[in-house]
Amino acid sequence: MIEKNTLAGILLKLERLRQDKGQKEVCGGICVPSYLSKIEHGTVCADEKILAELFARLGIFYEKDQAALEKLGKLIEKYFYCQQYYLDTRDVYEKLQERERTLMYSRYAVDWLLICAFEQAAPRDIMDRLDALKEHMEPRQLAYYKLLCAQEEKNAERAVHLSREACDVLNNSYAMLMLCVAYFRQGNYSEIHRMEQRVVAAAVEEGNTYQLADFCFMNGNAYACLNMEEMMMVYFERGIRLLQNTAWKRELAGVYYNIGATYISLRKYDPALEYLEMAEQEDTGHQFQIPIFHKKAIVFLRTGRKDEGKKILAEMKNLLLKKTATSAVDWLIYEEAEMEAEEGFLNNPEYLKLLEKLIRAIKEELHFGYLYFYREVIVEACKRQRRYRQALEFEQEISSGIVK
Repeated sequence: MIEKNTLAGILLKLERLRQDKGQKEVCGGICVPSYLSKIEHGTVCADEKILAELFARLGIFYEKDQAALEKLGKLIEKYFYCQQYYLDTRDVYEKLQERERTLMYSRYAVDWLLICAFEQAAPRDIMDRLDALKEHMEPRQLAYYKLLCAQEEKNAERAVHLSREACDVLNNSYAMLMLCVAYFRQGNYSEIHRMEQRVVAAAVEEGNTYQLADFCFMNGNAYACLNMEEMMMVYFERGIRLLQNTAWKRELAGVYYNIGATYISLRKYDPALEYLEMAEQEDTGHQFQIPIFHKKAIVFLRTGRKDEGKKILAEMKNLLLKKTATSAVDWLIYEEAEMEAEEGFLNNPEYLKLLEKLIRAIKEELHFGYLYFYREVIVEACKRQRRYRQALEFEQEISSGIVK
């Protein structure tokens, strides 16, 4: 564990370098440069008074009141507790924000940066600052940092590796679920199934209803990607029952959407539409509005109701145009559905070119399940256009992803 003033010295160095000031300029009249160098390298535990004077030379207030710091420490503990139990973190975060300048140059600096990264979706500047401090983190802090890195990691195998390391340290249901998310991105569904006993035991011991339900949804999604309808519904319904008497109703939109999308893959379009409409009703925050519109359009197009499908695609396009930030995948899935509205689209070489772009984008931005959703149209388009080898290679890739 890092001594409290040792970390402060490391933070002092980073701030001094940021302000482009030399050691003599900062320590003149306070201590000799060699002593400042020891403070900055963490080889001595500096006196509080000296630290306060050095930070003041950089225009920064250094909190010496231990009682005030202990209160901030309890708020930080409360934040991570709320995160683990999926409770609202906003109130705690806002209280901590009021003391941001104090936190940034205290023994809680790493924890505060971790909290900022979780709350702000891991912005690059905060992740860079955490990276500069990773050699000085406690094991728990390093584990949370690895979970954040895993979320940002493009390479699925690397994300699994980082999540597994974090899980080994934290060993709680929250970290286990994050590992399951990494397996899901990788298409490694069998590992999610194998995690069940471990996750359930941890969640029950913690009394963590949400993580227990979330694992049910994760396992249901894994079975959905395998088109295993019966097992999918077993876990989705179990998760819904766990949350039925709680305030976590927003999860239902995602669950109903995933059930609807799976029924499309199974060519069961009536129940697919039923669940997509249920998802639409529950999606009060419009988090799933674009994917719901996309899947409803697909249902209508594949059941011969092209006018209704085109109407919903027009609404989807308007939503995409209004969004301040859209991904390549957002537009490609729209373009793919738009081409499905055309007669003989499977025989169109431009459709195959579009699918190739979509496959690349899904691999870069999304998880394996999205690729599986397009399995049939990709293989059929390849066969129609006599691209038999391409169809076989894609089938092999999909199969290898599923059986991991």
